[in-house]
Amino acid sequence: MRAGKIAGVELVMNNWFIGLIVLFAAAGLVSKVLVVFSAVLCHELAHLLMAIGLGYKVKQVELLPFGAVARVDGLADAGATSELMIAAAGPLASLGLAAFCYIGINEAGNWQDVCQFFGEVNLMLALFNLLPALPLDGGRILRAILSYRRDYRDATAIVVTISHGIICMLVICTGVGYWLYNTINLTLLVAAVFLLLTVRTEKNLAGFRAMRILANKKAGLISSQIMPTSHLTAMESAVIGDIIHLFGPEKYYIIHIVDQNFKLCGALTETQVWEGLVKKGIKSRINEFI
Repeated sequence: MRAGKIAGVELVMNNWFIGLIVLFAAAGLVSKVLVVFSAVLCHELAHLLMAIGLGYKVKQVELLPFGAVARVDGLADAGATSELMIAAAGPLASLGLAAFCYIGINEAGNWQDVCQFFGEVNLMLALFNLLPALPLDGGRILRAILSYRRDYRDATAIVVTISHGIICMLVICTGVGYWLYNTINLTLLVAAVFLLLTVRTEKNLAGFRAMRILANKKAGLISSQIMPTSHLTAMESAVIGDIIHLFGPEKYYIIHIVDQNFKLCGALTETQVWEGLVKKGIKSRINEFI
């Protein structure tokens, strides 16, 4: 459901988020709903400011039960450093607000209860989002770190596996709570269902990332006529799969190929590599592409 615009950015409330608000309201906790809403909004605002600071255009923000997702042009194809910085901004902001509340609670006067609850919400929001599960911030941070050493798709697969483990842990905790106290922790159960439904999307999108990145590079190069370029030098016997793993999303790549005597015997653009990959296969040698 659309909730308006902030600084030109469309604000959307996810159905799961609306359901959480309804649950709080049904329990007579309308005031706490506003506190939760403001905490989530501050959390996401930190993501927005970081994305804008890195030069990305933010189109939409969707509020989720345990955080939010910003629809940022080009973010899905961003480099590991950009994804890491944007993902970390939210939890850091929430932790900062929680610390501020706990430090200043004695000065809050009649607002002590509100201040304490706001601090607790921000702390829980930060800790939950730091779980290494997609699409939470912690999962994006872990994927970004793994992407420095691994292919993006492999990094996503690893985090997806960890995400399934966390989902199982949440379900087990819900079951143990019911067995011990005869009550169901709806928060843990909703979190498990939410992660289960959304982690599949992240896995599917990762498979198309390389082609999207190349298409964006082509469009950007055609549009601006200029693009930052990175040069790689490879021996003619190098496996093409090892070279592709070095490709990043924010530069266009040119590969210089040398023989055993280190004499230049050819050069390939990134586009030529990807186009040849369909026919040659990922285990082929780079000299087969010349």
